[in-house]
Amino acid sequence: KDDTGKSTFQLFGVPLSASRDSTDDALDPSRGSRFSVYVIPYAGMKSSEPLAFVKTTVTGSAYHAVDEEKRYILAGLVRAGSIAGEETPSVPANKRYYAGGGGSIRGYEYQKVGPLDDEGEPLGGRSLFEVKGELRTKVTENFGLVPFVDGGMVFDNEYPDFREDLQWAGGLGFRYFTGFGPLRADIAVPINKRRGDDDFQFYISIGQAF
Repeated sequence: KDDTGKSTFQLFGVPLSASRDSTDDALDPSRGSRFSVYVIPYAGMKSSEPLAFVKTTVTGSAYHAVDEEKRYILAGLVRAGSIAGEETPSVPANKRYYAGGGGSIRGYEYQKVGPLDDEGEPLGGRSLFEVKGELRTKVTENFGLVPFVDGGMVFDNEYPDFREDLQWAGGLGFRYFTGFGPLRADIAVPINKRRGDDDFQFYISIGQAF
């Protein structure tokens, strides 16, 4: 069910993925990189109409310790996605791309970056672009500060359309380092705030943001 009404789908998909990880720690990497490709071809029916599309998501991240003590770590991430083969209304709403929130673009509400309906609810899209940058600093052995910038957008087009402005946010994170990984608390504010966006968002989790 979405803004166009109710639709019934029968879909069959086979997820395919490949990944490479050369980082030194799963929850708190200080060096190395990660790269993953996730592809799902779908085939099925929408009501009585046949449909077929392919959803592809590519994610890459890198980590670099500035000093030998690993007290200052630069971290960055880029993610891009595309749904090819069908127009947006023919793609089930739960298979479209969404962005915004703690695991995506901090500073914006969950899934609220991208196309919205007249009531401000997310419509989702056929393509995605996200970029993140952090400076992870250790103030003490157990406490750290992380200034960060996130940006991105969900697009209705098959591929990211960079003629549209990205939504940007900046913030400051607090880390408490434990034996099993850092505890994370982030506060972020939208930089190019739109009407209806909150002044800030707050997130709590385990492990670094990416």
